[in-house]
Amino acid sequence: MTKAKLEAEKIGPFRVAPRIRDGAHTGAWIIDVPPHLSPNGKRARHTLATKAEALADAKRMLREVQLDGALSGRGFARKLSGVTLTEVSKRWLEEQADRVATGKKRQSSLDADGFKLKAILGKFPETDIATVGTKEVADYQKHRVEAGCVAATINAETSLFLQLLRWAQEKGLVEKLPKVERIPVPVKRVDVPTPEEMSCIMDALGEQRALLVRFLAETGVRKTEAYTLEWSDLDTANQLVAIRRKDGFTPKTRHSDRDIPISASLCEALSAAKRAARAKAMKAGETPPSLVFPGRFGGKLVNIRRALASAVKKAGVKRNGQPLKLSPHVLRKAMATWLHVRGVPDALLQPRLGHAPGSRVTKSVYVKVTTEDMRASVIDLEAERRARMGATEAARSA
Repeated sequence: MTKAKLEAEKIGPFRVAPRIRDGAHTGAWIIDVPPHLSPNGKRARHTLATKAEALADAKRMLREVQLDGALSGRGFARKLSGVTLTEVSKRWLEEQADRVATGKKRQSSLDADGFKLKAILGKFPETDIATVGTKEVADYQKHRVEAGCVAATINAETSLFLQLLRWAQEKGLVEKLPKVERIPVPVKRVDVPTPEEMSCIMDALGEQRALLVRFLAETGVRKTEAYTLEWSDLDTANQLVAIRRKDGFTPKTRHSDRDIPISASLCEALSAAKRAARAKAMKAGETPPSLVFPGRFGGKLVNIRRALASAVKKAGVKRNGQPLKLSPHVLRKAMATWLHVRGVPDALLQPRLGHAPGSRVTKSVYVKVTTEDMRASVIDLEAERRARMGATEAARSA
């Protein structure tokens, strides 16, 4: 190789040079990383097979430094242009991961964000984030509609898209946020079972699943709260269930951290299940389970939709001639509806559900007024007319 081709090159703060050993070029190339850019604060050297690879890697590292500078507002990097959605998404996800580590965000929420971002980046992999406007977001919505996605999914992805753009705006990479119109979501009819129907459905379930379904229906907890519930969370003396942060589970919001009172009979049923589980474990020489409602093989339960569907069909509970669609979330809405019909005020219903005080979500989403409930509001003008005419005839007769 000629001397010219062996000359070192500077790529920003990085130096790309031939690797020399015993006075001869080994064929490999190194990237000198200065101490202030090295993770351990010491000068580092990265070895690559060819000069082309070394130069490409040095340019990538320079871009990382420039982007970090742009996001932190330091030095020359303020003028960085051409930052792609992919580059911003990577930094945003790193920040969200830090929020998960500090308990400010749930891991499940971060996982969901990752799936949404994957769809967004599939449409805009190398798009300059500064060029994203209303038209681009509208094009994305159209793209997802054509892909067969439902409106609710597209709206959720669009909301995350705007959240990412807002974050980039705070970092000085975006000047103006686009105006976005949400896609109308058809009102989804949710039918909740009556307490009598729930009794029939529980009779159609096995003993273990019936207790879980009863617990969900009587407490209104979220399914993840029930699936991660441990025996240590049950206070039998005071008939309370504690929803608390623990390894592998973070409450949805700060209002979700709560104590829920339960009936004496449910408390006794849970206590009996605990005694039975411990006796079974001792007989098998195993450690008693910590989960109240474990899965088939002792781990965390994942889904009971199939068991619910089978029980509904067996119990013959129908709506409009079809089996009632039942899920843990519908059971949560059923409990909210039952208590609302009983006259329980929102001030008591909201802390039970884990909602913020004054939340409009409680009534607008969770309370489902049934057709039978609405019969009390039926107006019969003909009956009013007949009553009036009857009163007039009676007055004349008198």
